[in-house]
Order: sequence, then structure tokens, then C-alpha cells
Amino acid sequence: MRFRRELTAPPLTPLPQPGAGTAYVHLPGAAPDAGGSGLGRELYERFSEPARVHGRSVARCVTSPQNADSLAFHEALGFQREGVAEDYDGAGNGRVLLARRL
Repeated sequence: MRFRRELTAPPLTPLPQPGAGTAYVHLPGAAPDAGGSGLGRELYERFSEPARVHGRSVARCVTSPQNADSLAFHEALGFQREGVAEDYDGAGNGRVLLARRL
């Protein structure tokens, strides 16, 4: 399977979120065969620029504590773990809270 690398518009846009200056990244993703291509990093960069333009200084996201690949990816992008929100996605489904400066 092949994937298209061309992006014609920012895939995510920063929407107003609770907390001044915060942009929330909700469910970013790329095709499994895109792993290691740099596409995920590019998606985040395309998200970050308009977020900065609109006065956001922090990007936040969540991921599953069991998703080691996601945790490693986000930490490689400069995200830091802020803790775990227990039952974030229903009973017994905690999520790791991540943030990075834009």
C-alpha cells in the first residue's frame, strides 16, 4: 500500500480551548505504512504554525499509557508528560496528558 505525502492544507486547526493560549491536538494520525516517513512530524508542524499565529503558546494532546510508539513519537517532538488522567475515556481508560511549548 502506498500513501500520498502531498498535503494541501493544514490537517488540524487550533480551536479555542479551555485555558488561555492552549491548542489541543485531537486524534492526529497517519496510515500505518507512513511510519518513519516524517509525515507525522509534518502534520504537527502544520498544526503548530497557525496555532502560534492565533496566539497559542502550548499544544496539548493525550494518548493511551499502553501506546509506547505514540509516547515515544510525542516525546521525540518535544512533548512532556504532565500526568495520567484516570478514566479519561471511560472507566478504566486513563490517558497520558502531554504538552509542549509552541
